[in-house]
Amino acid sequence: MAKPNGDDLNKRTQNDQRRRERDQNTVLAKTQTRRGEVQRAQRRVSENVNQVASQHVINIPVNKSIYNGYAGRQFSLADQRQKREQSNRPVLKVIPLGGLGEMGIGKNMMALEYDNDIIVIDMGFLFPGADYPGINYIVPDITYLEERKHKIRGHVFTHGHLDHIGAFRHLIHKIPAPIYASKFTTGMLQRTMEEATSGYTPQFNILNPEAHERVQLGDSFSIELVRVNHSIADATAVIIRTPVGVLIHTGDWRFEEKPVDGRLFDLARMQEVAEKEGILLLMNESTNCESEGSHQHGEFEIGESFAQIMQNHTNSRIIISCFSSQIHRMQMVLEAAQRHGRKVAFAGYSMIQNLEVALRAGVIKVPKDTIVKMEDLQRYPDGKVTIVCTGSQGEFNAVLNRMASGAHKHIKIKGTDIVVFSSNAIPGNEKYVVRTVDGLMREGSDVMQNGKTKPEEAGPLHLSGHGYYDDHVKLLSALKPKFYLPIHGEFHMLVHNAEMAEKDGGVPRQNIFVCDSGDVIELTHDGTAKKAGRIPVGGMMYDDSGAIVSEVVLKDRVHMANEGMFVVVLTVSKQNGRLLTSPDIISRGFIYLRDSEELMGLIRQYLKQKVARSFGGRRVDLDIIKKELKDDITHILYDQTHRTPIVIPVINEINPNASLPNQPERGNNNRPPFVRPPAVPIVEPELIPVANQHIREI
Repeated sequence: MAKPNGDDLNKRTQNDQRRRERDQNTVLAKTQTRRGEVQRAQRRVSENVNQVASQHVINIPVNKSIYNGYAGRQFSLADQRQKREQSNRPVLKVIPLGGLGEMGIGKNMMALEYDNDIIVIDMGFLFPGADYPGINYIVPDITYLEERKHKIRGHVFTHGHLDHIGAFRHLIHKIPAPIYASKFTTGMLQRTMEEATSGYTPQFNILNPEAHERVQLGDSFSIELVRVNHSIADATAVIIRTPVGVLIHTGDWRFEEKPVDGRLFDLARMQEVAEKEGILLLMNESTNCESEGSHQHGEFEIGESFAQIMQNHTNSRIIISCFSSQIHRMQMVLEAAQRHGRKVAFAGYSMIQNLEVALRAGVIKVPKDTIVKMEDLQRYPDGKVTIVCTGSQGEFNAVLNRMASGAHKHIKIKGTDIVVFSSNAIPGNEKYVVRTVDGLMREGSDVMQNGKTKPEEAGPLHLSGHGYYDDHVKLLSALKPKFYLPIHGEFHMLVHNAEMAEKDGGVPRQNIFVCDSGDVIELTHDGTAKKAGRIPVGGMMYDDSGAIVSEVVLKDRVHMANEGMFVVVLTVSKQNGRLLTSPDIISRGFIYLRDSEELMGLIRQYLKQKVARSFGGRRVDLDIIKKELKDDITHILYDQTHRTPIVIPVINEINPNASLPNQPERGNNNRPPFVRPPAVPIVEPELIPVANQHIREI
C-alpha cells in the first residue's frame, strides 16, 4: 500500500482541524442541512446563472435542420479538421458575423471574402432584454476581421436602423475602411459617430440607388445599391459582383405600391441583373416571412387614420407614439395636422435627432408653421395640439411612460387625451406595452392600438417594415437565384424562410443554407457551394455609458438579481486578534435586516466564535479565513432561508495603538475610536419607480 505524501498529510491535517472547528462552533453544529446539500444548491444556482448569462455566447450551436448544409447532420469539430481539397483558384467565402438565429433579432453583420479582399455589409447591435441586467446592447465579436483588417476594402450599409448600424461607432476604428451608403443612412451613421470616443473619422461615400452607380472595392468586388421600401427612409439592397458570380443582399424590405417619398422598390433593376447576369446567391431577410399573404395597406392609409382621429376628436390632444426612425410616419402626422389646423411637437431624444438628420438629407418636408416646442404647447387649446413621441414599446423611462406617471416636465396625461400606438409590440415587449397602456388608461385617457381599434374610430395604425410570405415568393420568382441564404432573423424564421424557398420559390433543397452566425459558405468558380466549417464569433456587451461589460460582471449581476448579496465586515485587532467592534452586516436584495434579527444574531454569534478560535493572537492566512467564512456563512444562510446569496467577507486588521489622523494619541488601555462608514441607501432613488410597480396606494 502506497504511503501518503506530504501534501496529502497536510490536507488531512487541515481537514481534521476544520472539522474540529466546526464541531466547536455552536451555530454550525446546530445546522440541520448537510454541507453536500448546500454545495449542490450552489451548483444549481451557478448553472442557472451561467445558462442565463451565456445566451449571447456562440460556440457550435445545435443546427440539425435539413437545410443546415450537412443534410441534417450536426456539425462537429471533426468536420472542421477535415482536410480541404486544394484548388488553383480562390473561393468566395460568405461569413455571417451576427444576426442569424441568435437570442433575438439584431446584430446584423455579414462579411464576404475572396482572395485578398473583404467587404463588410452592415454593423448592427442587439438589445438583450431583461435577462441581461445593466446591459444596454450587444455588438458582434469581430476578432476574425481584426486579424484580416488589411484586406477590408469597404463597409456597405443597407439602411439606418440600429440593428444594422448600432455597432458602427464601437467597431469602425478597429477595422477602418471607406463607408458606402445612401444619403439618409450616411447621415444616421454620422450621427452615431458623434457619440464615439475613438477619435477616428471615417471616409463616407454617398451612393444614389436610382443612378445604379457601381463602385469597385479592391480587385474582387464591385457593389451597387438598389432601392427597396422599408420602415425607414433611404433603405437599399446591395448587388455584389464577384469573380464567381453575382450576389444580392436584400437588407430589410417590403413592397409598397405608393411609398410616401414616391420611390418604389426597384425590383425591375434586380430582375434586369438576374436576367442578364444571373443571381448566384440571394441573401434574403427572414423577419416576417412566416406571416401569410402580403400587406393590404400602406403609409398613406395610416396617414388617413391619423386624419380621421383628429377629425373625430376636435377638442382632445392627440398623442401619437411610434418608432423614432419612422420618418415617413412623421411626415403623415405633419400633413394630417396641417389639414386640421393642429400644431405638432416632437418628444424623445432619438426622435428629434433622427428628425434633424432627415431634414438635412431632404427625406422629410415640414409644412410651414406646424412644428412647435414642447414647452410652448400650453399656449394652444387641446384641440390644436398633436404630440409625436417615443415609448411605443413600453420602455420604462421613455417619454410616453413619463407622461403617464406624471414625471414628464411639460406634459401630464389628461382624461380627454387620445393616445395612439402607431406600432405593434416587438415579441417579448408585450407585457411592457400592456403596462404602459394600463397606466395611460388609469389616467382616464383613451388608447388606440393597431388591430384593436374599431374601424369607425380609425383605420390601420401601423405597417410592418418587412415583407410577408407572398412578397418573398414574388421576390424569389423574379430573381431565380441558384443558391439561397436566409438572413436576419431568429432560427425558426430562418427555417420557415428556407421552407418557403423550397416549396414556392423554386430553389432546390440542397442549394439552401440555414446558417448560424459564424458559419462559412464557400462558393466556387465551378458553380458549387458548400458549408466549410466555422469561425469564432460571439458578442461584446455594453452598458448605458458605452462601456464594455465582462461576462464575470454579468454573471454577478444575474446572481445578485436572483439571490441577492450578503456582506460581513470584521474589524480585528492586529495585536490579539479580538473583534474591536460588533460585526457589521449588509444585505442587499437578500433579506431585510430589521425583519431578520434572529438570523443576524446567529451570524454574529458564529462570527465571534470563529474569530476567537481562528485568530487567537497568532498570524493567520486571511485568504483562507475569508474562504472559510464564505463557506460557513453560506451554509448557515441556506440552512435558515434555502437561498444562496453572494457572500462577501471583509476583514479589517487594525493596530489599536496607532493614532488616527487628526486625533490625539490614546494610551494602550484606551479603546480606539471607531468611525462607522455612512449607511448605504437600501434603494437608489432612480430605482424606486421600478421597485414600486407592485405597490397600489390609492
